[in-house]
Amino acid sequence: MNKIYQGTISCKAILEAGKRKAGPLYIDPNKRTKDFSYIIHLAKKKGIQVIPMRREQMDELARSKQHGGMLLEAEDLYIPTIDTISKKKGTIFYVEGLEDPYNLGSICRTIYAAGATLLILPTRDWSNASDTILKASAGAFEKLDIAYASEEQCIQYLQKHHIPLICAYRKDALPLSTFRYPKTCCIAVGGAMRGLSKKILSHSDYNVYIQYGREYRNALDTASSTAIFAFDKLNKELRKSIHPYSKE
Repeated sequence: MNKIYQGTISCKAILEAGKRKAGPLYIDPNKRTKDFSYIIHLAKKKGIQVIPMRREQMDELARSKQHGGMLLEAEDLYIPTIDTISKKKGTIFYVEGLEDPYNLGSICRTIYAAGATLLILPTRDWSNASDTILKASAGAFEKLDIAYASEEQCIQYLQKHHIPLICAYRKDALPLSTFRYPKTCCIAVGGAMRGLSKKILSHSDYNVYIQYGREYRNALDTASSTAIFAFDKLNKELRKSIHPYSKE
């Protein structure tokens, strides 16, 4: 079933990623920016019909006035199961406990910017919130490789490809500040209330905790914790590439 996606960020991400059938592209003929021209050119290059449309009609089609003069009709994004994914190198994330599409969008935006190669999620139908997720992620939801997996499927995938599992968990844990990540690894982050499942924790290779700047016993939210791990790993890798003989 096709849906209407709004705004240049979402439309551009869908067209650039090329993961699903899309079209037509509806545009306000009175609006022209560099981004608009690029997206129109990209659509035509892909053989997608570009249809000028009055603002009033666009508002009605989108059921909103927040589209910025551009709409794209497209299929739902297909998210595969983990057993169809070949081995990924670099930084993989497994994230549990997500309920809010804005948080999922934020996580996609953050880990994509930090260079993550795969996001593994528990199986769930996010299709009704796909436009919200796409906008909240600034297009990263479309560009990032994402796969669904049960806990058992996730563990099997990691074991099959000999990928270490690092869990954000305080028990028997190493401090994040001194932790040295394997080049390829999966970082598992749970929800702020429930944390990670027992099954995932039972297969952890390393438990790592985020050190706080004061006495504070409450967990960080999932998006914040994920961001800290993502950029901590990236920055340690960047420092090592600049200072190859550093002990860190």
